[in-house]
Amino acid sequence: MKPLVKLSLLGFAAAALVLMVTIAHAQNPLPSWNDGLPKKAIVEFVMKVTKEGSPDFVPPAERIATFDNDGTL
Repeated sequence: MKPLVKLSLLGFAAAALVLMVTIAHAQNPLPSWNDGLPKKAIVEFVMKVTKEGSPDFVPPAERIATFDNDGTL
């Protein structure tokens, strides 16, 4: 097989792998969090403010998140 074809196939395979991992990760928001009231509250809040047509919708340009040095909200 020619080197260019091998390189193209390798690039395609890498892109497909990244896409599959991204999709699998997106199925569980906050996968490292334990299921409970805090996780449920955060997920519900994010769904309300990001769903167009919701009375609580916040346009992307107006969304702000603040983190301290250890990464918490």
